[in-house]
Amino acid sequence: MSKKSNVSKLRKKSKSKDKQDDLGALPGWPGYRTREGRSGYDPIDTRTEAAHTAGTLIQRLFTGRVRNPVHVFLLGVIGLVLFVPLVLGILEALSGYQLPWNAWLFLLIAGSAGLVILINFIKNLIGLMGR
Repeated sequence: MSKKSNVSKLRKKSKSKDKQDDLGALPGWPGYRTREGRSGYDPIDTRTEAAHTAGTLIQRLFTGRVRNPVHVFLLGVIGLVLFVPLVLGILEALSGYQLPWNAWLFLLIAGSAGLVILINFIKNLIGLMGR
């Protein structure tokens, strides 16, 4: 008879609210550092929440789901800053001035990253215009 009572107690406990289903109970999610019984001043929880927010922003930038036009503008500026030196290096090479190989390597890496960011900028811009 005691086994039956133990089984019924376990079932009642398992039906209670699971902390993994509550997004505020996960470290890094907004609301975790200000959960019940906490002041919100814990530096580890604050940094974890800031890191989660930054990661979410970066994820939305690269998947084309940005809602804030300021972030899209900053993405375009970063892309231009990385891509323009490659264009200027190519123009200098066409005019006869040759850069060293390590400068070309740097310009190719930065320019290709800038081109990818500019393509992403256009993708996000089209997504903002379509809303």
